[in-house]
Amino acid sequence: MNATARRRLERRDEIVQAFWRVARTRPRGGVNVRAVAAEAAMSPANVLHYFASLNELQITALAGAMEQFAERRQGILDRSESAAARIAAMIDAGVPDEISDELRQVYESVPVLAAHPEYLPAHRALVERQVMLYRTLVEIGAGTGEFTLGSPPGIIARNLVALEDAYDLYPLVGDRTPREESRVAVRSYAELALGLAQGALTALTELTAAAHPPRSA
Repeated sequence: MNATARRRLERRDEIVQAFWRVARTRPRGGVNVRAVAAEAAMSPANVLHYFASLNELQITALAGAMEQFAERRQGILDRSESAAARIAAMIDAGVPDEISDELRQVYESVPVLAAHPEYLPAHRALVERQVMLYRTLVEIGAGTGEFTLGSPPGIIARNLVALEDAYDLYPLVGDRTPREESRVAVRSYAELALGLAQGALTALTELTAAAHPPRSA
């Protein structure tokens, strides 16, 4: 990569970081090119030199956030714990105490997709990657005899991801259900689907909490 290309990537990254700083301090719909340009200490025209529109900037920022989210989930899969302990940790990560600004932006970006279908692949890829991570753990546990499956692995994995998404959307529309209650609900389904004793995943969560402190999604 030559110096010009490297500098262009650096400037794009600076603008993306400015976008997130603005997004964290402004209400929904309050992010605009002028605000991002001011935060990045450049002109609006300069921002639009690197990104054709605010939507392109938003989707680029979201793609980076989604990749980081997926990498954190991959880190859970790569642990040396039991499959059940890793599924418990995945649920904790997927239904966090606080919805991060990045995850909030991911959900709030969905209306943009109708007008910009070219951005759909990034969203689909995130869903499919989460399903794959869960499915891998379900298959590992089934293969070792740790789980007795009530449904095919793919169905269980997709249901778990769907439940996570639902419980993460609820707070965004004003639902005040305690987050631990939401996690217990997801664990309850997982225990039924995996043939585990009721409360088994909650017990595992408590055992591993000290070793792996919770963090925002």
